[in-house]
Amino acid sequence: MSTPSTNLGIQGRPHFQLQVRPAEARDEQDIARIYLQATQDQLATFENFLVTPGERTRWVADHSGKFPLLVAELNGRVLGWSSLNPYHARPHIEGIAELLLYIDRDYRRHGVGRELMRAMQFAACEQGHYKLIGRFLTHNDAGRTLCRLTGWREVGVHQKHTRLDGSWYDVVLVEYLITENLK
Repeated sequence: MSTPSTNLGIQGRPHFQLQVRPAEARDEQDIARIYLQATQDQLATFENFLVTPGERTRWVADHSGKFPLLVAELNGRVLGWSSLNPYHARPHIEGIAELLLYIDRDYRRHGVGRELMRAMQFAACEQGHYKLIGRFLTHNDAGRTLCRLTGWREVGVHQKHTRLDGSWYDVVLVEYLITENLK
């Protein structure tokens, strides 16, 4: 793993002037850059979107209210992002959202994901969601650790769920219950 190029303080870890805030149109390029890294590194995604400027503009604009899009920023640089998205099930289940969370490869394992996760869990609670779900490639050890540290549980594995560069990969399914909203 490469070391961040900016001076972040002791042992390369941010001092947490890290700001987690709602994404804005000006963040589109950074969101796409970080998403592309996740696609290239084959850690968290098996989809390919946010490719064209139009897709990015529309996707960022569509995330507000019940399905927010947050970015983690340090000294003007976006280090990661997280979004809540409608959970697509048959029938539609109100109160469940799917979480996406991506971190710039130079800042993984530096606490950025944990800050974004906690902020999004709070936002989801405020929006009335009672459950968040997520899925990512099983070899993403950092993602699995992050989920354990922030109260998620693994509920299963889809075997041979996606094919990347000619190889089959398993996908882990995780969930987070928001007990305050289960009443």
